[in-house]
This record gives sequence, C-alpha cells and structure tokens, in this order.
Amino acid sequence: MAEERIVGRNAVAEALKSGANISKIYVLYSAHGGNLNEIYALAKRGGVPVSRVDSKQFGELTSHLSAGESAQGIVAAVSKIRFETIESIVDAASPNKFPFILILDRIQDTQNFGAILRSAAFFRADGVIIQREEQAPINETTVKTSAGGAFHLKIARETNLHHAITYLKQKGYWIATSAGKSPLAITDIDFKMPVAVIVGNEGSGVRRLLREKSDITFSIPQIGKIDSLNVSVATGIICYEISRQHSAFKGAGTE
Repeated sequence: MAEERIVGRNAVAEALKSGANISKIYVLYSAHGGNLNEIYALAKRGGVPVSRVDSKQFGELTSHLSAGESAQGIVAAVSKIRFETIESIVDAASPNKFPFILILDRIQDTQNFGAILRSAAFFRADGVIIQREEQAPINETTVKTSAGGAFHLKIARETNLHHAITYLKQKGYWIATSAGKSPLAITDIDFKMPVAVIVGNEGSGVRRLLREKSDITFSIPQIGKIDSLNVSVATGIICYEISRQHSAFKGAGTE
C-alpha cells in the first residue's frame, strides 16, 4: 500500500497540525460547516491540495469503513512515500558528473505517473520534481504501475514549478523541455551536463510559462504514421537517451 486514509474532521485537522505526510484531501460536495474552514486553512498553509468530490467518488474512497462509521464528509490520503526537498535532491546528485532530474508538469493519470516513475528509476534519474496541485497522487495504482520504482526515487513536491526551475538554474542545471512540435530532435542534443527535463500534461503539454523558462525545447523524431506518443512512453525514451549519452561518456574513460 502506498497510502493510508484518515477520515473524520477532527482526525484530519490533527493530522494536518502534526505535519503528517498528507498527499491530498477529499471533501464531499455537500459537506459544510463545522471545522471545515479550519481544515481548508491548515491545508493551504501546508500546501496540501483539496479536491471536492461527488457522492460516488466519496463512496469509493470510504468503502473500507465499517457499518456505522462516519467519515463526516472528509478523507485525507496519507502517503507512505517520504517527499524530499528540491535542495536535498540537488545536494545528493552533486557528486555525479552529469546529474539528471525530471520535472513533471501536471501529470494527472496515475498509470502514466507510475510508468514515468518506473522509467526514471530504471534509468537512475537523480530525482523527480512534481507540483502539489493538478498532479496525480502516489497511490496504490501509481506504485503498482511503477513496479515499486516510486520507492527508489527521490521525489520533491513543489508548490511552484517556476521557482523550482529558477533554483535549478542557479545551481547550474540546463533546462530542456519536451515539446512534440519542436524542430530540434532529442538525438541532436548533447546532454553531458547537469540537466533537468520537463515533460507535460497528457493533453496540453508543458505550460507556456515553463517552456519560456527553458534553455531549449526538443522533440522525439517521428518515424511511423502515428504523430504522437503517450507521455509515459515519451519519458521512457528521454530517460534512455540521456542515460545512453552519460554511459557512453563514462565508457570512453573520460572523467
């Protein structure tokens, strides 16, 4: 299990006050009053996303409750993945000749998210940065799809990816964005440097503000008749190409 669930207003409020590793809070549309405003304020202060859900989804989230046990219109998902800070990821990666970090801009499908984490772990990315809002949670589906890779990665959850990119640039990272229509092919880029690659949302891709912060955009060359790739497949190719270049450099005997 990648997460456990806390139900009930007082329990959720106390979990927020204690600094529990809450990944997301779900509130039933019809829930109101009581200490909900306090919970909203605590969640905002802690950068915890809150989602309003209908009765069907809320019923699925609380299906584990015993008869007579009330969730009081609120459920908190507590992740067993301990999130890192972006600073700790950069510090841990600093001894590497060419650190490689993935930045995920609003990946919302849990299976895509899990598949990306699997590729990142397989190709030994130094870290993955996600944002708190509009991002799929690390739940059972994510961990299962990642084949456990989620437990072998340093993952930072940032409120503002724009600020995260600025920090990485200050630390000497080169920022590259995956963009399907870019004329520059990934195979034409020399990745032998500290690099952070941004991959974007399943439908809309990387946001313009983040693209403009990038040093370069690139695409994966199209060979067949299909003109696009699923984001998790594309990310796997990106991780492979960067890993291939780094491995080739080490194999050349240059330090």
